[in-house]
Amino acid sequence: MLHSRLVSNLLFSKVAFVLPVIMLTISLNSLSAQEINMEDLMVMPVPHVEHVCTLDPTDVEANFFIAPDREMAKNFQTLATSTFEVDYRVDQGNSCGDTSWPEDAFEAFEFAMDVWSVHLSSSVPIRIDANWTELGERTLGSAGPTRIVQLPGVGVPNTWYTISQLSAMSNRVIRDEIDGVNHDVRININCNFDDWYFGTDANTPAGRIDFVTVVLHEIGHGIGFIGSISVPTDEDQEVTDETGSIGQGSPPLPFIYDHYAFDGDFNSILNTTIYPNPSGAIFEAVTGGRGGIFFDGDEAVNSLSDIPVDRAKLYTPEQYRPGSSYSHVDQETFTNTPNALMRPRVDRAFAVHSPGPLFCGMLSDMGWPLGVGCLSFLAADAFIAVDRNQIEFGVSNEGQTVQQTISIGNDSDSAEMLSGGLSIEGDNFAVDGETAFGLQPGESAQFTIQYAPRSDEQHEGSLSVFHNARNIPSPIVIPLSGEALRSNQVVRLEQSFPNPAVAAAGTSPTIPFVISEESDVRLDLFTIDGRHIHSIVNSRRAAGRYNEAPDMSSLSSGVYIYRLVIGDRVESKKLMYVR
Repeated sequence: MLHSRLVSNLLFSKVAFVLPVIMLTISLNSLSAQEINMEDLMVMPVPHVEHVCTLDPTDVEANFFIAPDREMAKNFQTLATSTFEVDYRVDQGNSCGDTSWPEDAFEAFEFAMDVWSVHLSSSVPIRIDANWTELGERTLGSAGPTRIVQLPGVGVPNTWYTISQLSAMSNRVIRDEIDGVNHDVRININCNFDDWYFGTDANTPAGRIDFVTVVLHEIGHGIGFIGSISVPTDEDQEVTDETGSIGQGSPPLPFIYDHYAFDGDFNSILNTTIYPNPSGAIFEAVTGGRGGIFFDGDEAVNSLSDIPVDRAKLYTPEQYRPGSSYSHVDQETFTNTPNALMRPRVDRAFAVHSPGPLFCGMLSDMGWPLGVGCLSFLAADAFIAVDRNQIEFGVSNEGQTVQQTISIGNDSDSAEMLSGGLSIEGDNFAVDGETAFGLQPGESAQFTIQYAPRSDEQHEGSLSVFHNARNIPSPIVIPLSGEALRSNQVVRLEQSFPNPAVAAAGTSPTIPFVISEESDVRLDLFTIDGRHIHSIVNSRRAAGRYNEAPDMSSLSSGVYIYRLVIGDRVESKKLMYVR
């Protein structure tokens, strides 16, 4: 029996925004409220949900590591386009002796959700039932969706989707419509495995298995990396009949994943002329015959341009493996590549903390709304233009807010939508309003960036523009700067530099001052005994920082006084000059 950790729901929550969905292969129907009737929802349990994926370790020391994009990792929270809610449970009476999730395992699990939160876009939180339990000596984890569902008016007709995907596509909480279903995804993690590495640095030591990689992998199955081909097996998972079938229900209907399954001769596995259902032909294909099975969605194939394969081969070993065959990418083809996450076995000294280009392409083909993490992998035939390469806010006061705009456009010669999102680094800066964009060719959008200083000093930050355009690498990083005086402070006179200024060394003094509003400014130079030498500034100046150089060419060595007058405010300081 399972029991909940006390801190179970909403342990991991982010403010979500929804990016536009790019539909390149399958066109979804309009999702107007009039076209969707929740009474038409169709639901089926997933066969053997506890063992949809049975992920195994290898004894290979891969020494292969992929961390999240550095800019993205710094901005997980602001870039998050999906949220996760988790019930952390522990199998009572397990041989591990645990009564709650170990803290380091808990933190690594949350980090994995951090990664996924920027790759998916869903206004509906994805709820996970996470179980710390025994799975046998050589099994790392297993996972799957709690149900498969269909909703007329959403997605491809007569096709099963995972709960989380259909919820994201329809903007409706599908699980709430199903009696007894409280989660979208169920994940089991082996509490009795001795070689876990719980770090989040993607630097797994020799002999250890990276926990974050395993969790990312299992969440991937729960959200939709799952096909419906099955073969009869006995309790020992031995094949009892060399007949394969595809689909669930009566009549059997395919999963969305199945629509993209093609054999080595580019024949669809759903083509009943070639693959009667059920048939030995399906068994032959799922065990490596007929050239194997490939995921042939356009976006999936396009994502492979940087590696020496032209098709996304799925895992179809000669010996059928329930829970692994067909619902993974090929182990050998994608070893030590950015697409290695969804292989059926995990190496030691190995970490992939990203879904990778291929998985993101598959999600796009299947209709999953994508976040900026996946969009950055899937370059569209779009060309981004940004009208600022830096944003300077000038000088203001604590407690004030200064705004500037930035324009982002999709060139009129583009062939596809430009999609992406904005993220700010720096506590004193923020995006005011929407942070996501989806621009058709020729369109542009204005975004407001604001500076709200919290302290009287100079501030720096950066604006990252994540996008899917081809012409400029993502993200585009734009420096932000601003300076603030104390609340109600108009002027700050600072110490001259260098001090002393030595003429023989080629230096002369510079006098810095800052004003927070347009003012009449007078800056004068005096001898130490108060005799006026000359005016350095006597004019009206806009708010800003200034550096003024007094003429010292006719003066002897000594100490001088410089005085700044703005309205009724007077400040003065000393400088030393050496000829």
